[in-house]
Amino acid sequence: MNIIEQDYNNFFFDLSAGLLRELGSGYETRPITNTRNNGILKNGILIRRENEAAAPAIYLDEYYQDFCTGKCLGDIIRQVLYTYHDSSDESKRQLFQDIDFSPLAMKDKVILRIVNYERNSALLHNIPYIRILDLAVVFHFMVYQDEDGIGTVRFTREHFCSFSDSSDGKTPVFTTVGELYCLALENTQRLFPVKLSLLDDVLKALLAQRGAPSIPFLSSHYSSGNREGKLFVLSNLCGINGSACILYPGILANLTKYFQSDFYILPSSIHELLLLPVTNSFQEDELNDMIREINLTQVPEEEVLSDRAYHSKDFLAMP
Repeated sequence: MNIIEQDYNNFFFDLSAGLLRELGSGYETRPITNTRNNGILKNGILIRRENEAAAPAIYLDEYYQDFCTGKCLGDIIRQVLYTYHDSSDESKRQLFQDIDFSPLAMKDKVILRIVNYERNSALLHNIPYIRILDLAVVFHFMVYQDEDGIGTVRFTREHFCSFSDSSDGKTPVFTTVGELYCLALENTQRLFPVKLSLLDDVLKALLAQRGAPSIPFLSSHYSSGNREGKLFVLSNLCGINGSACILYPGILANLTKYFQSDFYILPSSIHELLLLPVTNSFQEDELNDMIREINLTQVPEEEVLSDRAYHSKDFLAMP
C-alpha cells in the first residue's frame, strides 16, 4: 500500500468513526469502489441501517480533496450526514429493495444508453452491448424517475441469460442482443421523448435561471428563419443520457428534412448532442479540435462521449 492509499484509508476510518458516533447505534458503514462511465473509479461509503437491504452510496473523492486542502474533518462529517439524509429517501430505497428482476416484470423497463467504446472497454467485457462507430450501446433497467432525476440498474450478462432462457418450456423475451436492442429502443423512446432546442434558447434559459442579463448578439444572430450555421441541442425531456435520442427511429430523416440538409453531430456529452447543419463555414477537422478542447476543459470526464464529430450519414447503418 502506497502513501496516498494509506492517507485515504486513514481519512475513511476517521470519517466512518465520526459518522457512526453521530448516527448512533443500529448503523454500519463500509467502503465501496464503483466503476462509472468511461472507466472512472469512484471511492465512496455505504451507510446502512441494520436489516436494510439497500443503502445510498456517497462518493468521497471531493470530500477527501477538501480534507487534503485543510478542511476540518468535523465539517466534512456534517456534510456527508446531510448528503446521506438528503439521498436516503425511504420510498426510493424501498423501490430498489423490492425490485423484481423477472423478465415479465422488467421487460418494459429495459432502456439503452450510448457510451464511448474504448473508454469503457473493461466494462463491456461483462455486459451485453452493440457497437456503433466508436460508441457502444449499453442497457439498464429503469427503476424510478422523478423531479430529482432517475434511478437505474445496469443490465448484465446474467440478466440477458434470464431474459433469453427457453428451458423448461419458458418463452424468452428475446434471444439475441439485436432483439434486446429493439426492445430497449422502443422503451427508451416511450419513457424519454426527444427534445430539440436552439442552443441560443438553452443558454438564455440558463441565464434567466441565474438572473443574468440576456445576450443581444445571440438573439440577433438567430432572429432570421434561416437555419444555416445555427447550433441545435438534441436531448430528451429530462436531459439525462439524451445522446441516445439520435438512435430513435426516423430521427435522422426528420432532422434532415427539418434542416433541409445533412448535419454534423457534435457529442457535447452523454446527456446531449449538438447538431450543426452542414455548411461551408466549418471543416470536420476544426470541429474535432473544438470537441477535444471542450472535453478537456468543460465536460466532466465521466460525461465525455467522444472526441470527434460525426456526419448524419455515419449513423445510417445503425442496427
